[in-house]
Amino acid sequence: ILAVLAALAVAGLVQLWQVAGLVFLSGTCRATLDPTMQALIPNQVPREDLLNAFTLSAATRHGGKLVLLVASPLLAVDSVGVAGVLVMSAVLQLAGALSMARVLTASRGESGKERGMARAIVEGLVHIYTNRTIALFVILAAFHCALVMSFDAILPVLSRQELGAIDGSTLGYLVMAFGAGSMVGLLLTAGVRDEARKGQILMWTAVGSGLTPMMLALSDNVPLAVIASAGMGASQATFMALTNTYVQAIAPDRLRGRIGSLYTLHAGGVMAFSNLGYGFAADVFSAPPILFVTGALFVVVLVSLSVGQPVLRRVYRTGEVVAA
Repeated sequence: ILAVLAALAVAGLVQLWQVAGLVFLSGTCRATLDPTMQALIPNQVPREDLLNAFTLSAATRHGGKLVLLVASPLLAVDSVGVAGVLVMSAVLQLAGALSMARVLTASRGESGKERGMARAIVEGLVHIYTNRTIALFVILAAFHCALVMSFDAILPVLSRQELGAIDGSTLGYLVMAFGAGSMVGLLLTAGVRDEARKGQILMWTAVGSGLTPMMLALSDNVPLAVIASAGMGASQATFMALTNTYVQAIAPDRLRGRIGSLYTLHAGGVMAFSNLGYGFAADVFSAPPILFVTGALFVVVLVSLSVGQPVLRRVYRTGEVVAA
């Protein structure tokens, strides 16, 4: 898909409807690829290494934003431009696909009898919402993505109206800072072996996920905004990696792929629609109020769930999670 877009750009034939269609197809492929990869991880590494594996996997995704360090300057080079950057991206994606094809380790998980797509989805949903622990993490991740991770459509408005940007460089700095923060947070978490420490990191990154957008909303200059964006990356990416780890750790092998897909649907699906709404709202009300209010709302949701759910408090305290 990226190669097709690159070819259209090289030929000078790119139109908005083509970009929208290709992005839709790309999103469909990613929605299938990501849960599949996540579901295979627990069958490739020992249980005690799950957090390390999931955080390193997440680091490869969030750290991709750092490619802007190379891509942004190239956009300004007449001989490269957008078309050249797209070609470079397509080549890198092909290299990644070839690397994955070299993984020959076979999954050792149990498999269930095929029951059809609709029935399989229902079975996955039933398991999620009849298992309090899994349901809690899925719901928490959905609120997280709806309230504090849906900022992509807000950043251009913030950089232009509040930070005085006259081109895309300020937006690029914010995106790169988020990617850098994500990489640092995930790599530091990947080295944690103590279960209780993992629970503490979950709690503090949850709190940070709400506070850092509020900090960004109050930032009145680029350096402060970059620091806040890096904090968002560190807290939000680590929080999502941890919730995904806990869900996959207690999901049964025969349902792990479906539960992973539904986790992605709850998180990524709501984030897409939230982004759309926040983008329109930012044009009307400006970006800071949206960032501040949504961050505060997530803190309220987090405190409410933490107070009302002993399962969550036990995870904070011990880092241990069991199906319930």
